[in-house]
Amino acid sequence: MLLHESIHGTLQVVHRDFFDEDNTHAIPSASLEDVFDEFSENYDVTLKWLIVETDIINVDHQPIDDFERLAAKALKEGKPNYESVDASRYRFAAPIRLASQCLKCHVKHRTDTNARTAGLTISMPLE
Repeated sequence: MLLHESIHGTLQVVHRDFFDEDNTHAIPSASLEDVFDEFSENYDVTLKWLIVETDIINVDHQPIDDFERLAAKALKEGKPNYESVDASRYRFAAPIRLASQCLKCHVKHRTDTNARTAGLTISMPLE
């Protein structure tokens, strides 16, 4: 159900934001945050972008707790993911690749065009 909702929600947002001739400045990551909001409201699943090797574009994407700080460190070290489980939630983080064309906004004072890493965290109830 969650996989279906992620694809369905993304499809709806892409059509809303990227085929609207009156709004040609949509940013994909910001558009996806609308999908994130639906997951939070309807399924108690929290999704969040995570700063790993980029400038701070949005302060909401900075690591805010031990899990996120450790996840950012692991992703920066090249690990494929980072996860934890507590009594009620499963938390997972994995890299999001930022290709060279992304860097003009995400890494303002870069000295090369090598891809960088951002992250996505997912937190869901265990029940």
